[in-house]
Amino acid sequence: MKNYAWILKLIAATVLSIAFSSILTAAAPAVTLTVMNPRGEIAPPQVLAPRPRISDLSGRKIGLYWNGKAGGNLFWNAIEALLKEKIPNATLVRYQGAYDLGDPLAAKIANEVDAFLYGVGD
Repeated sequence: MKNYAWILKLIAATVLSIAFSSILTAAAPAVTLTVMNPRGEIAPPQVLAPRPRISDLSGRKIGLYWNGKAGGNLFWNAIEALLKEKIPNATLVRYQGAYDLGDPLAAKIANEVDAFLYGVGD
């Protein structure tokens, strides 16, 4: 029985702990926490409706954008060849730059082409 004395003490301590915690929590006042965002209020980005779908790409100007990562030229060359085969009278315009177009370049491309393919790699 001597070997099990520590188990009985542990059980007794646990029972007392549970009993006292229920008594203490019943008497404790309610606490309300307010969580604040340290960055402040962030306005959502402007949402634009998509343009209507183009029914036919014949005679249209199609932009191809690539960020210059290695091997991407092989992909875009293949895409360009497929587009020329499928839509021979479409004009293809290539663009190259950073991953993020940025608003000025995006607006420029939107004014220059009817359709746009954007592809970047890393």
